[in-house]
Amino acid sequence: MEQLSKTCFCLVAGGLGERLGYPGIKIGITAELTTGVTFMELYAKYILAFQAYARKATGDGSLELPLAIMTSGDTNAKTLELLEANAYFGLSTSQVTIMKQELVPALMDIEARIAVKDGHVEKKPHGHGDVHALLHQHGLPAKWAKEGREWLLLFQDTNPLPFRSLCAILGVSVSRGFAMNSVAVPRLPGEAVGGICQLKGASGDDLTINVEYNQLDPLLKDTPAGGDVADASGFSPYPGNINVLVFHVGTMAQRLATTGGIVPEFVNPKWADAEKSKFKSPTMSFTCVKNNLADAMKKNPPDCALSAEAAPWLCKESSA
Repeated sequence: MEQLSKTCFCLVAGGLGERLGYPGIKIGITAELTTGVTFMELYAKYILAFQAYARKATGDGSLELPLAIMTSGDTNAKTLELLEANAYFGLSTSQVTIMKQELVPALMDIEARIAVKDGHVEKKPHGHGDVHALLHQHGLPAKWAKEGREWLLLFQDTNPLPFRSLCAILGVSVSRGFAMNSVAVPRLPGEAVGGICQLKGASGDDLTINVEYNQLDPLLKDTPAGGDVADASGFSPYPGNINVLVFHVGTMAQRLATTGGIVPEFVNPKWADAEKSKFKSPTMSFTCVKNNLADAMKKNPPDCALSAEAAPWLCKESSA
């Protein structure tokens, strides 16, 4: 509980609710039917509750817990409209930072040529990984570290449940001295959710990372386990990734100063032919946590357009 006064929040809110049958932005969807509270209002209530506790615990009546919101071209104006129409749901404008994610040029073929439509470069979204670059560009982790803040919770636009476990998550991060902590859930073998694994390299290095479910079982086929199978609990030994992360702010600021927040990219096109030589339509280059392990083991460059990303533990020598 004592870590709440040192906690910052970042909401990834670049998506629309079309897939969920909602015409607006996802954070405007009703999260709870009896009260009609939206996801954005619910998140604000949680943050304000944590803030009230932190003010009482520290004796600082002016303490504010900062919230950064990553928007996109589809959601930026509507997010501002929602916040302003509701007086930021009780949050002060000074504690909220809006970070707009820009579109990137789309690729038209396996040569990674830029797609052009009606004389203009065709652009598409770039994925959640941009949040790191945007945080760095706005100078937030460095600013928060100077203010004595220690933890950053990165959360998704339609999942309020991690707030209920935040204090436990912070406690584990503190007691274990984690630079980064992934919040996970029980996962059934073969379930279409990425699994959190500890991968060990031939040199003895290890890396705790999310492995996508369609890569996890093939990877485990060559191990004594024989695949992604249940343990005594009935669940997979590899818990499910829900894209909720906790970072140590100081460590994150140091790494961002080195990397600029640039993360590996990959493309996942829909192919027009069996030979996989042509795209059905221009595709985007994603920045997110995905790993094509078979190609990663070949030590392909991290930003290779056709083979996902190289394994970070295999790139240590070249990046050192």
